[in-house]
Amino acid sequence: RSEVYMLYSPARIKSPMKKSGKGFEPITWEQALLEMADKLGAAKGSVACISGDATGTVNEVLSAFVGKLGTAGYFMMPSEATTAAKGVKLMGGQGQAGYDFENADTVLVLGADIFETWGTSTRNRKAFGAKRPVGAKPASTYIYVGPSRNNTAAVCDQWIPAAATDLGVVALGIAWHLLKAGATSTAPGFDTFKAVVSGGFGPDDVKRATGIAPEVLAGVAKALAASKAPLVVAGSPFGQGLGAGPFIAAMSVNMLLGRLNRPGGVTMLPELASVVPGAMSRAAMLDGDLPAFLKGVASGKTPAPKALLVYEANPAYGLPETATMAKALEKIPFKVSFASFMDETAAQCDLILPNSLPLERYDDVVTPYGSGFCVYSLVRPIQKPIHDTKTSADVIIALARKLSVELKFDSFLQVLKEKVATLAKASGGFVAKDVMPWQVAAGKAAPTLVGGDLWKALEAGYAWTKVGQVSQTSLGFVPELLSKAVKAAKVPAKTVTLVPYAQLRTGTPVTGIPCQDLTTVPDTELTGNTTLARCNAETAKALGLRKDATVKISGAGADCQAKVHIHESVMTGVVAAPLGFGHTAFDMFSKGKGANYLSLMAVAEEPGTGMSTWIASEVKIA
Repeated sequence: RSEVYMLYSPARIKSPMKKSGKGFEPITWEQALLEMADKLGAAKGSVACISGDATGTVNEVLSAFVGKLGTAGYFMMPSEATTAAKGVKLMGGQGQAGYDFENADTVLVLGADIFETWGTSTRNRKAFGAKRPVGAKPASTYIYVGPSRNNTAAVCDQWIPAAATDLGVVALGIAWHLLKAGATSTAPGFDTFKAVVSGGFGPDDVKRATGIAPEVLAGVAKALAASKAPLVVAGSPFGQGLGAGPFIAAMSVNMLLGRLNRPGGVTMLPELASVVPGAMSRAAMLDGDLPAFLKGVASGKTPAPKALLVYEANPAYGLPETATMAKALEKIPFKVSFASFMDETAAQCDLILPNSLPLERYDDVVTPYGSGFCVYSLVRPIQKPIHDTKTSADVIIALARKLSVELKFDSFLQVLKEKVATLAKASGGFVAKDVMPWQVAAGKAAPTLVGGDLWKALEAGYAWTKVGQVSQTSLGFVPELLSKAVKAAKVPAKTVTLVPYAQLRTGTPVTGIPCQDLTTVPDTELTGNTTLARCNAETAKALGLRKDATVKISGAGADCQAKVHIHESVMTGVVAAPLGFGHTAFDMFSKGKGANYLSLMAVAEEPGTGMSTWIASEVKIA
């Protein structure tokens, strides 16, 4: 529904644009390709790419193209998927972590807003509702641990307040109780893991660190151990910035419970075969650390690439330490954005080559993070482009021809048809029509995929799926790493911890706020052009804050304005602020409304893993 409105957004880029002074002037597609061919030809060996498409096959086209030109780095925008990929790699595992909510009976959620902005949120809601029909006894139990009673915590059976920086401590505290009750594992590193947990994460240790009473975690551990299909999920309250440590700690609890590659547990999903020669693997794409790279460029420690391609991403707005990231982009001499809308990053670029919207182009979705099963769905156009826009993958393929870069295909539609043809040959795959993958995982026979019919089924709106997992020969506990990465945070006096939260109604960094969604934003989040930050009464008293007072929140060398909203849905010592506001670009529905609190989030290096994190930041309020 939102996209129908976005087709006619005032912020839509209607044709290719070239920077001219402080603004842009329209150019033809041929002029744009000639300009790009000239600049990228001169930048060979130093071309970087940032992609905001977390799953699509377009990444195969982009990564192969940039790789053959000579890459200075291929980066995905930070997400839960990048955190999980890092955690699985450090544990010695293979595949993408998937979560079978449909077959789970007790779900412990550590931080992740699974019904709002984490993973496959719509599917997660359906799985939750299916086991909890109105008027009947619930067939599942959900427990949420996190700093605020967000949209996920609000419907869970139990909310346990805990700082976002302490999620790993909570997981290992639960592991202590499971180990005491006799939990064991044959995975590598178990004995040392047991010693680390027993020596540093006992009930008293965890209480000192988190304030959580020993009997509370003992009750959680008992509920998990008594369940037939328990599941533990870790994530960020706002969909990015979590370190690998908390993810690994949560995975360790799943391993203690024997929930790896089991129905209702965590399934390690294989990558689908790539079809573009020279394309990076998905695991390799997710391995890049974009905030660290851009901070290095901004400081001069990392050489700036000569050219940058930005696809469906807005790093000048959607990353922490926003001013630092924008400074890094300024140092790159030639930048191209494939944006559909005039976002903050597009406004900094030399060329803007507008991507057609999904209603106007062919595209695909490949096993989104959080899905418990391999999935492939096709996006097909239902109308011609309204403006002079093109499918970005087709532009790259045309550009490759001008630069004599071999990508094998003449169009993105050919790429997608080849992709589907490889799926049709894969054993075990089927079309999810009358039988769903979670039913197959629970024992139901999988339908047979009839050869030649898959493309037709996908165009009709059905999805291809496969129930399967990557066997884990070396995935194990990494206790030495956990002992460094998982530690309780100490917040200095006169500061509080900022924990932003994201919601679907405020759009995304690349769409801004869809016009009709602005009407759904409550006055407890936005009043006039000022956003509200939540804290509880105890925190307000300690800081001398009054309801509706206008304050300045400072962190990471930046300041943001906010009004005070006092509400007991936030734990003491924490201020929660909404994301999706504070745009300096887009249209009248997004621009100038509220503040972008990501600018206050300081990027730190996680001990033991080296991964950039910004799960929570210390801020001052005046």
